[in-house]
Amino acid sequence: MVTRSSLGLVLATAALALATACMQDGPTPAASTTEIRSSVETVTWADGKAAYSIRCDAPGGCMQRAIQMCNSTMGNYQVLKSENMPTTGDQRDVRGPAAVVIRCG
Repeated sequence: MVTRSSLGLVLATAALALATACMQDGPTPAASTTEIRSSVETVTWADGKAAYSIRCDAPGGCMQRAIQMCNSTMGNYQVLKSENMPTTGDQRDVRGPAAVVIRCG
């Protein structure tokens, strides 16, 4: 049987280890082609309901950001408007920055 003092010692040690790990400087995120920059703005759509307007450097970044924004709905979202987003058959075309308006759910 684990005593309270033993459990307290384990929790204190774990907290100390976590605090030490968080204070150490780690490598900075890579500034390579895998980094995707995006911005999100809350907008009111034509139906009067709130939606998210996402602008990103790469179309895949918009989809990734949409899933992150709709985390509470298990990543489910509805696309209300899209610009420069690839569709089946034309994913290889270079289009430039992409934008999408979504609603979670």
